[in-house]
Amino acid sequence: MSRRDRSFLSEVVFAKSDYGSIVQTNYPGAHDQDYRARVKSLISESEQAWPQLPAYHYTEEEHATWELVSEVLIRLQNRYSCKAYLDGRDALNLPTSRIPQLDEVSATMEETTGFMLAPVGGLLDKAEFLPMLSQRVMRCTPYLRHPSYPFFTPEPDILHELRGHAPMFMHQPFVDLSVGIGEAAAAAVEAGNDDLLDTIGLFYWYTVEYGLIKEDGEIKVFGAGSNGGIQDLLRAMDPTVEKRPFSLDAIRSLSIDYDAPQELFFVAESYEQVTEIAEQLMKLA
Repeated sequence: MSRRDRSFLSEVVFAKSDYGSIVQTNYPGAHDQDYRARVKSLISESEQAWPQLPAYHYTEEEHATWELVSEVLIRLQNRYSCKAYLDGRDALNLPTSRIPQLDEVSATMEETTGFMLAPVGGLLDKAEFLPMLSQRVMRCTPYLRHPSYPFFTPEPDILHELRGHAPMFMHQPFVDLSVGIGEAAAAAVEAGNDDLLDTIGLFYWYTVEYGLIKEDGEIKVFGAGSNGGIQDLLRAMDPTVEKRPFSLDAIRSLSIDYDAPQELFFVAESYEQVTEIAEQLMKLA
């Protein structure tokens, strides 16, 4: 495969609605005005370049935060992450000492599985974010978490996007799953089926974002939220944090708290179980 033509994204607005308000009151990034200005400037660059990916210029401090978190995450992932993630991570081969450009990472993904990165300014509503997966597009933030607290962020940042999500898009079965989820979400939006869209959103959150799976008799990290965050990954493996068997019935009545660390994780019996449940959702669309 070669680079994909991005012209079809010109018909898509950068953001139809306001980004989700996900900054908790005690998160340092919520109150540092210099940091908020930095985030805003990178978002502005993204919007001006849309649908292309601009060349972002990062500071030494930002590269240092990337390096610190990357080094810790890689050690944790080596012990706790599932095989599909580790294979994708190794194939993607992100640099550790510098923040890679979204465009260079997208080029590798496009060449391998055809999945493409596109910029975004924050947490999009699920009705806007999920359907784009059907077009093999993953929206990514370009900014980095606050340097004073690199262990957790309630905002999606480039560490979450590239250390968490991107490696799985090097795995063709996961790409197929993502496209199917996107198609089901798009159908739900078109039909005005909010109940189905909510269920798809919960499925995505408790599998793709924070799911665990059994692999060779051990519980392994599958979700991007955990693979892309130190505190999230440690909580996923903490025996004192609640784990439940995964099923659609188990998640239907739950809600999502974007601001706080996960209090509950679901464990799928296998990657195949995740795929089977996704297929059930696709049939409902």
